[in-house]
Amino acid sequence: MLGLLEWGSFISLMDSDLQQEHIWISLLLGMGIFGVAAMSLLMHLPLSKSLAAALGLAVGGVVLSLQGLGGYADVDSFLLAPQMGVALSLLSSITLPFIAVMVERRRDWRNYRRLFEVSWSMVCSWAVAMLFCGLAWGVLMASHVLLSFVGITFLADVLLEPAVAAVVSGALVGAGLAISSESDGYLSPLILLKLLRLLTPVLLVVMVVFIVALPWRTGEGLPLAAICVAAVLGASTLVSAVVADEDANASATPLLRASARLLGMVMPVVAAAALWAVVARVAQYGWTPARVSAMTGALVAAAYGLNYFWAACHTKDWMARVRRSNIWMAIALIVLAVLWLSRILSPESLSVTSQLERFKSGELAAADFPEVEMRFRWGLPGQEALRSLVEQGLLDVELEEEESGPPSPDQTSEVWEFSEEQAKQILLETMPSSPANHPLLKPFIEQYPGWDIAYLARSCLSKTPAGHPDCLLVFADLLPSVPGDEAIILASDTMVNGVTFAMAEDGNWKRATAFNPGLIEEKMATVIDGIHAHGAVIQPAPFNVLKLPGGAILGVTESP
Repeated sequence: MLGLLEWGSFISLMDSDLQQEHIWISLLLGMGIFGVAAMSLLMHLPLSKSLAAALGLAVGGVVLSLQGLGGYADVDSFLLAPQMGVALSLLSSITLPFIAVMVERRRDWRNYRRLFEVSWSMVCSWAVAMLFCGLAWGVLMASHVLLSFVGITFLADVLLEPAVAAVVSGALVGAGLAISSESDGYLSPLILLKLLRLLTPVLLVVMVVFIVALPWRTGEGLPLAAICVAAVLGASTLVSAVVADEDANASATPLLRASARLLGMVMPVVAAAALWAVVARVAQYGWTPARVSAMTGALVAAAYGLNYFWAACHTKDWMARVRRSNIWMAIALIVLAVLWLSRILSPESLSVTSQLERFKSGELAAADFPEVEMRFRWGLPGQEALRSLVEQGLLDVELEEEESGPPSPDQTSEVWEFSEEQAKQILLETMPSSPANHPLLKPFIEQYPGWDIAYLARSCLSKTPAGHPDCLLVFADLLPSVPGDEAIILASDTMVNGVTFAMAEDGNWKRATAFNPGLIEEKMATVIDGIHAHGAVIQPAPFNVLKLPGGAILGVTESP
């Protein structure tokens, strides 16, 4: 049911107009939070309490999402903001153990033993559920392949319907969670913790070597900061695995305890390296949203490092101090998520202020001014600042495209940057046919039956050596027993090159099984130019084929 609701929200988002898009994306995110929270809490709470708590968290997520969307001109800019994705992930994960414990017994919200048990139980259960879902889909697809050999294809026809796939996936994950939560005696988080503990000495050695070698590194910047933050957070996970929920369950191995304690002393040094890398970058180029996010991550790593260092400096009860710090750091991360989503802490506003100061002081040249980023990536603060600079005559740029959204994709764009309508418009404007101006070209593009239309559009935006679009739709009668021409796509993109379509009895184009040896993507631009110059020629194949029962054919095109 949750999978079906999520799919319904997604379809509504796809079909909504721009004025309603922010509402549907908020509901879609809210449904996702509700689903994850409900299925996680059901492992520890009764049904009514689980659904009520999940609904409350989902409503909070929707409200915060709408607040976050208010800082951006469109949904795409919101989704591209890295801090928003991180904030939503934190909100739908770290809060769950606190909610489960508080619903059971309100005053136990700081009971580390119970929080530790619930959180690791959720991690293990979700890991088992996702593994079960993947294996089950593998069995279903293998069953489809087996049945298809005897002409039965209904399994794939049903399961690959998006709504059905969403329901089946939700049911499989739910079943996996239910089974894993009922198998506490067999599936204990202690198994995972004991395995993680073994990595503690390894990470300690790696971090020490990294610290010793760091002064000889010539580069710095956000990649170094990201590596350091990841190392500190990984170290905190391993130390937490060693200290467990109480001293009785902590590792009894002296080597592992010593390694965990030494990791706590090393973590602040690595976190300091992350801070230094970001500060050095900001001093050179000022703040950007990515650098603000990196600095936030470095500060979180530094907080973990200082807390663990302070705990490790105490010979007595150092593990208890680590546990207490974990509770407060989890609460701090939840607060950080709320600050990001509510835009009280806005990386875009801070970045705009920084870049404006550098620009007005002459430190940033007009040629290097981040105009495109401000217009399309830095939300409303960036757009308002850009408009203000233009009105003051400090910056000479055109703002005509401001209402039309991000620039149209080109041949360097990633395929997910093409909407289906953009891709079809590109094909209508650029895609040629052979024979030229074939009457089926426009109808074919308008009802293009492939999922890979973005790959084809991107290929058509490139040029061949002769200046033709790097795509061509060839119409030829390759199946004499079927009325009408078939359509063959030629392009340098491997995803669409050689794909063949035939018109079915209902008048729609369907993907046909193609036999296309010798189509080499690196040579397709030359092939396309050759067809433009000399046309495409139909001739019998210079080899025989073996016709198999069921319509399949087998042939050899050339000897070794």
